[in-house]
Amino acid sequence: PYKVTDWLKVGDTYGEVMEINWRSTRLRTNDGIYLDIPNNEIVKSTIVNLHYPTEVHAMRVRVGVDYNVPPNRVKDALTRAAQSAVNVLAEPKVRVFLVDFADHAVIYEIKYHMGNHSRINETNDAVRTNVWYELKRQRIRIPFPIRTLHLERHAPRPVEEGQEEARAILRGEPLFQCLSDDQIDSLVKQSDLNHFGRGERVIEEGAEGDSMFILLRGAAEVLVSKNGSAIPVATLRSGDCFGEMSLLTGEKRSATVKAEGDCYVMEISKDVMGEVIRESPDCLKQLSEMLAKRKMETEGILKDLATSSADQAAKQREYTATFLRRLKTFFAL
Repeated sequence: PYKVTDWLKVGDTYGEVMEINWRSTRLRTNDGIYLDIPNNEIVKSTIVNLHYPTEVHAMRVRVGVDYNVPPNRVKDALTRAAQSAVNVLAEPKVRVFLVDFADHAVIYEIKYHMGNHSRINETNDAVRTNVWYELKRQRIRIPFPIRTLHLERHAPRPVEEGQEEARAILRGEPLFQCLSDDQIDSLVKQSDLNHFGRGERVIEEGAEGDSMFILLRGAAEVLVSKNGSAIPVATLRSGDCFGEMSLLTGEKRSATVKAEGDCYVMEISKDVMGEVIRESPDCLKQLSEMLAKRKMETEGILKDLATSSADQAAKQREYTATFLRRLKTFFAL
């Protein structure tokens, strides 16, 4: 059903209903062009009434963005741009979808809601204009179609962004104080740097694991399962390490770590760590002592005033010996 003043989409044509009579329906486009469509023809067409049941309706605008920019960062920028555009309604909220990986760009679609469709040109103009300025401020490039020629050359491996941060963090981490600067450099150079998007799980409780992570940028939530629910217990920030027990002993993951926003992390694998330990066997005892101390802290033994110093020392020796055996077994030493 439609009435005078409604906006219709008939085929690929948008127009406002100006007159309905027994012979035809008269539409007027945004360019002021009048179209008389015979009623026997219009009933054969697919008609979308943009003003039914109310004039609030969704429209979509697409934009291509550089492949190097993380999708969640792009979505946040496009959402901000569209929300502040003239004629875009606050509710329903603006949504942004990644819809395609094209030859030269990642294609995003902005879905927004507006009122009277007569303002479509001004609204699309406002959305696109805001998008340009927002992406410019965020240093996010809108690429144009190009052809890139790649020449294969055997060049030295480039220093990846984040390696210096990782070196500084590892040098301050007690578990790695037994390593020399050269060994830490080797550890960092051979480890992987990865992005995790908002809501992605970096590790999952109960999963097998043989690596640890350094959170270089972003924040992540630590969750543990209790009575079938995931309970938040901590928040990790830039500079925090996690997963070290799995790296050093092969234990299953004791918690789930989920990215709160886009995160940049370094993952140190068992193979990389094993190579460093084989070059420094003296580190095994120090690592065993450190792991034993952490286990005692977790169990509350060090805080328990009822436990004598002799008992604490005995427990420390017992745990150290246990971890030493596990380390030797895990790394096949």
